[in-house]
Formats: sequence, C-alpha cells, structure tokens
Amino acid sequence: MDALWVGLGTVVLLLTLLDVFLTALNYDEAGFLAGRLASWQWRLVRRFTRRLPRRWRPVVLRQVIGLQVMITVAAWLAGVIIGYALIYLGHMHGNSFKYTGGSADLFSALYLSAGQLATVGGTGLLMPDTPLLEALIIAESLTGVVLVSLTLTFLLGVYDVISSLRSLSSQFYNAGAGVGDPLATLTPYFPNGEERGLDSHLDSLSDSFGAYMDGIRLHHAAYYFQSGRDTFSLPYSIHMLGGVVQALRWGLPRSHPVAQEPTLLPLTDQFERFEEYLHELLQWQSTGVPETVDASTFAEQVTDLRINPGADPVPWRTAAPDPWVRGFVQMNVAMAELVRSRPLTDLNEAYERYVEWLPFAYRAQQFGAAVAHDLDYQPLYSGPQNDVPVVSPARPTASSLRRAVVRAKEVFADRVTFIDPGYVRLLDAFRVMCGTVLAVGVVAIGFSLADEPLMPGAVFAGFVAMLASAGSVGRGRGLGRLVDLVALVPVLLALVLDAVVRHGTLSSSTALVVVAVLSVLAGLYGPRIGRLGVLAFIIYYFTVLLRLERSDLLLLTIPAVVGVVCSTLARMVPDRGARARVVAGGVTAFEERLARSLDPLIDAVSASRWDPDLQHRIRSQMNQTHHMAAFLVGQLTQGTTDVGLTTEQARAVCLRVHDAELALENLVAVARMATGAGMPLSVRAQLAGTLEAMQQHVAAYPGRAAWVTSSADGSPPESHRSEPFRPVVPTGEELSRWPRSARRVLLAAERIQETTDGLHSARSGDLFLTEGEVKALLPSFDPPFTTGRSAAARRPRRVTKDEAAPLLRRSVQAGTATAVALFLASFVSATHQYWAGMPAYQVIGGTDGEAFTKGVRKVVGTILGAIVGFAIAIESDRSAAVLLPVLALCVFAATYFRQASVPLAAFWQTMLFAQLYEYLGRLDAEAVGVRVVETAIGAVVALVVSAVVLPTRARSRLSQQATTLIGTVRSTARDALEVWRRGRPVSVEEAAAFSRDVEKMDADLRALHDTVSSVRLGPGAFDPSGIQNQLSRFWELVYHVKSFVTTTEQARTDDTHVTAEQWAQLETQTSQNFDALEAAYDARPAGAIDPDLALVDLDDEGESDVTRRALRSLARANQTVAIIASDTVTQPEEPGEAGA
Repeated sequence: MDALWVGLGTVVLLLTLLDVFLTALNYDEAGFLAGRLASWQWRLVRRFTRRLPRRWRPVVLRQVIGLQVMITVAAWLAGVIIGYALIYLGHMHGNSFKYTGGSADLFSALYLSAGQLATVGGTGLLMPDTPLLEALIIAESLTGVVLVSLTLTFLLGVYDVISSLRSLSSQFYNAGAGVGDPLATLTPYFPNGEERGLDSHLDSLSDSFGAYMDGIRLHHAAYYFQSGRDTFSLPYSIHMLGGVVQALRWGLPRSHPVAQEPTLLPLTDQFERFEEYLHELLQWQSTGVPETVDASTFAEQVTDLRINPGADPVPWRTAAPDPWVRGFVQMNVAMAELVRSRPLTDLNEAYERYVEWLPFAYRAQQFGAAVAHDLDYQPLYSGPQNDVPVVSPARPTASSLRRAVVRAKEVFADRVTFIDPGYVRLLDAFRVMCGTVLAVGVVAIGFSLADEPLMPGAVFAGFVAMLASAGSVGRGRGLGRLVDLVALVPVLLALVLDAVVRHGTLSSSTALVVVAVLSVLAGLYGPRIGRLGVLAFIIYYFTVLLRLERSDLLLLTIPAVVGVVCSTLARMVPDRGARARVVAGGVTAFEERLARSLDPLIDAVSASRWDPDLQHRIRSQMNQTHHMAAFLVGQLTQGTTDVGLTTEQARAVCLRVHDAELALENLVAVARMATGAGMPLSVRAQLAGTLEAMQQHVAAYPGRAAWVTSSADGSPPESHRSEPFRPVVPTGEELSRWPRSARRVLLAAERIQETTDGLHSARSGDLFLTEGEVKALLPSFDPPFTTGRSAAARRPRRVTKDEAAPLLRRSVQAGTATAVALFLASFVSATHQYWAGMPAYQVIGGTDGEAFTKGVRKVVGTILGAIVGFAIAIESDRSAAVLLPVLALCVFAATYFRQASVPLAAFWQTMLFAQLYEYLGRLDAEAVGVRVVETAIGAVVALVVSAVVLPTRARSRLSQQATTLIGTVRSTARDALEVWRRGRPVSVEEAAAFSRDVEKMDADLRALHDTVSSVRLGPGAFDPSGIQNQLSRFWELVYHVKSFVTTTEQARTDDTHVTAEQWAQLETQTSQNFDALEAAYDARPAGAIDPDLALVDLDDEGESDVTRRALRSLARANQTVAIIASDTVTQPEEPGEAGA
C-alpha cells in the first residue's frame, strides 16, 4: 500500500510539472491540464454571462482571464502539494519521520507538503529521518521556487499577448463607437484618392498580428481574454484584418499600385496560417467553398450590379444574383470610390480575381464566425446619433443617499407596474385591512368597557369586515357605497341559521350543503346578490366550525354589524381616477414589457445565433408581453368612460396594442433569418445597436400615454412627446449593400417604433378608425366593449336563461362536492369534518378548464396554506403579539391576490382560517395532520365532482364554433389569394361572393360570442388565455382578413410583380397555418406554424401602395393565427402580472 501511495504521488507530481512546463515554456502547447481548465471555465462563465443583463456583462467578462490565471496556478499548486504529500504518506509507516505531535495520516502529509512548498525547513510536528526524505524535502522547496518563477513567466506572457492584441485592435479606424466596415479603416490612407502611408500601416499590422500569433501559440490561455469592449477583441481584429486584406488584394485591379504592396502577401499568409492553427483547436465544421459562377454569368451579374451595386431585383420578379458575386462587386465599387477610379472595367481580369478571392473570403467568414461564436462575441455599434432623446426634465443634483432612495422607488414602481398597474389592488387591500383593524379595535374597546370577553367577538368583527369587502355591492363613490350595508342581511341570516339548527353532525352538515347550493343560486339575481350569497356561506361555515353556543351567537351579532359598517366606511374613502390609473399603468407596463422583449433579440442579432437557450428567452419574454397586452385590452373592454374614451376610441387603442404585438412577432421572425455565419460582423453590430437604441427610445417614454385624459388627481396628460427615433445605421447606398435579411430586421424595428409611438403619443382626438378600418369592421357586431357609464347606469337584473344554466350547474356541483367532502372527512374526524367543506366549495369553478387548471392550483395553495397556518399557530402558542400581525398580513395578502393569483389567494385565505381557528382556541397539535388531510379531501373531491357531475361543455362548444369560424376565414383568404394569383381584377360575381364571405365571417363571429356568452364575464375570462382574450384575437383575425379582401377589391391585381407561382406559395403557407390552428382547436397534433411569409421588404420599389397594404394585411393575419395557436396549445399560466 505504501508503494501505491508513492507511485501515485510520483505520477501526480510529474504530470503537474509537465503541464507547467508545456504551458509556460513550450511553443504550440497549451498544456493538457491548464488548457482544459481554461476551456471549461470559459464555457461555464459563458453560460452565466448570457443570462446577465447587458450592462453587467462587460464587468463579468473582464474577470475571465484573471480567473483563468488564478485557477490554473491554483491547480498547479494543488498538484505539486498533493503529489509530494502522497509520496510522504507512503513513507510515514516505520522510522522515516520523527513525530513531535503529528500523526501518520494524509492530513499530516498535506500539512508537511504545503509547509515545505511555501518555506524552507520543517514544520515542527514531524521531521524527515532518512537521507532520501531530507533530499525530497529540499527538492520540494526548490520546486516551489521554480514554480513561482514559471508562474510569473506564464502570467507575464499572457498579458504580453493581451498587449499585442491591444496593439492590433488599435490599428483599425472606426468613425463610431463599435464595430464598423473594414473598408472604412482604409479611408485615412487615401486622401483625395491618393495612397499615403499605407505601407507603414500594413507593416504595423503585420508586426502586431505576428506578435499576437506567436504569443497565442505559447500562451493559449490569452485566447479567452475578454475586454468587455467590442473594438478590443480577437473577433473584431479578425473581422477587420480579413476585410482589409480582401479589399487591398482583390478589390482593385492587379495592376494597381495598392494591390502590389509587398506586405500584402505575407499578411495574407499570416492570416491563413492563424486560421489553420485555430481550426485545429476549435474544430468548427468547415464546409466546402461555394462554387464559382461561370465567366458569362459573372459578366451578366456584374454588369447589372455595377449600374446600381446596392439594388435588389424587384421582389419575386427575377432571381437574385449570387451573394458572393454581389459581395465582390460591392467591395470593388467601394475601393474604386476610395481611389477615385472606375470599377470592374476589365471583366476577364475581374473574374480571375473573383475566382482567387472567393476561397479566401469564404474561409475568412467561417473563421471569424467560429471565433465569434466560441468567444460569445456580441458587438453593439453606437454611432454619434445613438443619443436617446431626453423627454423628461433634468433632475437636480442630489446626495448619494437621496439618489439611492430615488432609485429604490423607481425599481419598486417599475415592479409594481407589472403586477399592479395603477396601484388599485394595493390601495384596495390596504383599505380592507384598515377596515378590518378598525372593526377589531371598535369591538375590543366596546367589549372592554362592557366587561365582556374580547374573544371571539373582536376577531369575528374583523373577519366579517374582510368578507364584507369581498361581497361589496355598492356602486359609484362616496355615499353610493352605503349600499354595501346590505351585507348585514346574509351575515345576520347566517347567525340566525346557526342558532336555529341543532349542532349535530347530520343537521349541521345538511344545513351547510343547503347553504352552499343557495349561495350559488343567489347569482340568478345578478352578480351583486351572488356575492352576498357567497358571504352568507362563509359566515355560516365559520360559525359551524367554531361550534358556538346560542349565548355566544347573541354576542356575535354586534361584532357582525360593526364589521359590516367598518368595511363600508373604509370603502367610502374616495379613489379618484382608479380606472385611468389602471389603464395608464397598463400601457406603461406593456411598453416596458415590449422593450424588455428586445433584450434576447439584441443578443440573437449581435451574436448571430438562434440556439435553444435564446429561443426559450425570446418565447418567455413574448409570452409576458402577450399577457400584459391581454390585460390592457381586457381593461379597455370592461369600461372606458373613466379614461375619457368612447367605445370607438377604445377599439382604436386595442388595434394599436395588437399592431405593436404583431410588429414584435414580425421582428422575432425576421431576426431569426438574420442569424448565421453569413451575416457580416459590422452589420450585426449596427443592427444590434439599432435595436438597443430603439429599446431605450421606448423605455424613455413619459409616464402616461397622451390619450389618458384623467388621472388620480385629474391633471391633464404630459404635453411633451418623445423625439423621433433615429436608427444607428448607414443610409443610402451603403445601407442598400446590406443583406436583405438585415434590412428586413431594420424595417421590422422601425415598425415597432411606429406602433409604440402611435400607441403612446396619440391624443384622444387622434384615436379614430379610418374609412378602410371601418369598412373592415362592418357589418358591425357587438364586440366585447362596454363603456363604464352604460355599465354603471344599468340596473340590477335577473340573468337570462343562457346565463342561468351555468349557475344551476355550479349550484349542483357545489352542493354535491360539499356533501361528499363532509361525508368522506367524517371517516377522518367524526366531529370536525367541516374543515373539508370550504376547500370543496372554493375549488368549484366556472368551467371544466377552470376547475382543473385553476382547481389544481387552488388545491396546492389551500394545502400549503393549511400547513403553514397551522404550523405558525402551534409554534406561536396563541401569542397575540404573533397571531394578530399575521392575521393582518393574511387579510392584506388575501385581498391583494384575490383577483391576480389563484394559488396565492387560496394560500392566504386558508392560512387566515387556520390562524383564526387556533386563535379562538379550537386547535391542538394532534389535530394539525387531520386538518391538512381534510383540506386535501375537500379540494380533490371538488375536482372530481366538476369533471363528473354536470360537466360544462363551453370549451368544447367554443372549439367547435371556433373551428367553423376558422374555416370561413381561411376560405375567404384563399378566395382573395386566388384573385391575386390569376392576375385579373375582381369581377362583379367575385365581389358579390366576397360580400357573402364577409357576412358569413361576421355571422360566425357572432355565433362564437353567443356560444361563450355564459362565461364571457366569468372568473378568468380576462386572463391572457381566457375566453375574452381569445375573442379579441378572433376579432383581430377577422379584421385583418377583411382588410385583405378590401385591398384585393381595390387593387389592380394584374399590375404586380409577384408571380402566380409565388402567390400560390403564399396561399399554401397560409393554408398550412390555418390547418395548424384548426388542429389546435380540435385537440389534434398541430403542425408547425410559420408566421413569416417571406414577403421580403414591403417597401421595395415597383409595388403599388394597395399591393403593399394587401401583403401587410395577409402577413398580420398569419401572425395573428400564430398567436392564437400558441395560446391555444400552450395555455400559458398568468404570472400574477395582469393586475385586477
């Protein structure tokens, strides 16, 4: 065994020293340990930095090389210490050491080895007693000295390589801040078209590049260096150097003096050798060089491109030229402009240069893309115009503490804007808590003066005050809230019923079931009476749970009255402009969400990658943006008079919100096409810079939209508007040289800017529907829009027959679930089975989908609330100092999350019940487990009953009617596409057929509304995946298809450059998208949906305005189909950010 330790230690020591030698002293070797450690550490850091906010990434990236050096040195030290320690361990048995306090174990060996490596001499605990070990001790001390020297050599060598990279990067000139065009770096050396100082510049480039190449071969760890600046990096240097070599060698005729510079050939050779060296290390997948076009094709394309080097062929009309020929021509034209000569005059000589240039250009592109991908290079170009306009007055200089406070308030306001726009739920929860505390205080003082026991009267008053706020039926403000005093009726009825019914198991259970049924049936007289019915059930349930005596019930009448009165008084506190604040906050939150959605898109464009991690981040941000848009549209459809908008203006706002969503979807689609190795680095940087500038532009909007004409204080909206957005991109001919996919990203970004500016800056007078939009919306139907005034003026009425059906179903389900839950819970506890009744009653929802999606979450929240509540109650030992603050927190949280999060509301409500039960002395430690089991029984029974007893068919009817509407919409779009494909104007018969199709779409849309009318205003209807949002999406889809039909009727379909084959391609892709949407509603596997129709730039010359509008309407219709299908298939959960 001793020989094994000695042998193992010798191997570890020799391998470590060999790695030190190879890493620090040997050329072309990175070391088998240090190289792998550096690579692993970089990949770990890269995974972390990709998820960091962009502003913090440079801070972390700058630490990469320092961490790698420290980890490498630490690994070497550990290897030497462990190697010698294992050798010492193998000699510790016997008389090889003298012990003065140490022991013969591994720790002592490590202690001796570390001490000897750091100092010369023994440790004092054990000393070597043989010549061999004495020599080994001295050898380790000398190894430490050598290791320090080699470490310093390695450290200085690494930073010398970084210095060479800095020298190389600084050789390239850029007009703006960031990555630019390699040809721009040659501009200073050609004043007035004459070469000046180019030879010395090339010599300097060659020297710096050669020094960096040699340094990298000796110290490969320097390859992972990150400065955090775009223009001080290896990918930037490769991009600029490769572009300079290509431009000087093949951008001018061979006879030109510049092309004959003697340094060009060695510099080209250096570049190719460095590419081969890194290719062996990185092992990127290298494909074959693209085939060159023949000489005649080259001449034809050059002739066409030389006339207008940036022009693309008219969309769909002619085949695009070879991209490499285009690049070669553009490079020659740019160099000709630089030297003031005519480009490509000799096509034969140019063709020879093209054939020679293509392999180098292709390998340089692959080389740069591979290194940029490996180093996660994400450039951002910010030119002199990338200044975000200041749209708010400058703040005076404040102290550091004050700035920190202001910043904390801004962060809090931003976060609350997402979860509670307008602070309405926060204020409402605070009022409820104040009313509850007031009720408890009044009863406590009164009972103390009357020498009556405080419990359970004081707590019961607070409980009634909280529940009465949830059952509020008052309308209007101020004295109009006195109607809430009607809550005394169900509260007193519940108390009287508890006093009348005998406290037996059967009688109390039967009464509880009957009250559960009647509380739901109360909704037949309107939602306000329905809330009073729920209040009656909860009050009666609570009195049954406490098993109070009749004498106690008489004393609870006064607290019940006090609780209702205090709740009413608290709600009479005015909250002016609440609806306006919610809508204004919703607009702000939507704009902020849209701006944050650009973060992963900026990364995708800048890094030119579309990996699963980025896709997940993009989809997550998109879902949150859709959620906020659904919330905003839901608020606008519930009432608009408080905001100062008419119904038509609210529709116009909703259209602008949907336009912004579609613009974002379009940007995602075109950004994906702009990724890959073929996108030039300078274009990537400028596109990313443009998206970031636009993101800052959107984030710099004023606090409220201009069309919100009322606020909490009744003040008018801000008078200033944001300045127009100026993209940081070249213009004119330079922009025309960009790849088409890059220009499409730019157009999509400008479209987002237009839609968000239109949403935020429009005055209420600007919110009107154009003639074309009105025609697309007619014949009108009753969309899900109501005005606050008409809603307020509407008197309470009994529900219709269609609306009564779900209430009857829910009453049967509630009664059945409560009865079954009480029966099953009686096997767990014969006397306290009532705890299972409340979960069974709460979980019953409005539809199957609600019962099973929200029901499961209610189950989880209810069970966790019971566990936490009972645990706090038991551990606090009924201490008022603990339970009373916890009760106040439960009241506040239960009210705050009541309309935002189903599981959180259930959690806090159940926790509140548990605290009350314990505080009133009805719980002991042994009963906690029983209560948790009863909670689970009640929740699970409710789920089963909702699925078995009278299950609703609303969702299945919705799917059936939605499928019918989708078929009609698809048929209408197909007929319009057929008109375009034939290339003939719309005939009289076809116009009549279109009118019938439009009428059929309207009829199907009305039928869809009628189908779900019973649940349109039910719980969860305004959730992002709820019924109301789906109806809004279908309304938007019909609108865009109507717009497409209208433009089809107006257009001269024979005067377009889109060919019949390409119209057929559009028709096929549109049909496939509709097929996938139908499959989603039929619960069949849905095929892939491609919302991007590859319509190329809609603003290209050659197409009429009507044709472009038709293509745009078709594209938006397909994007809407994609959004509906995504919501239908994934059914995203609301994140608690959709407010009240």
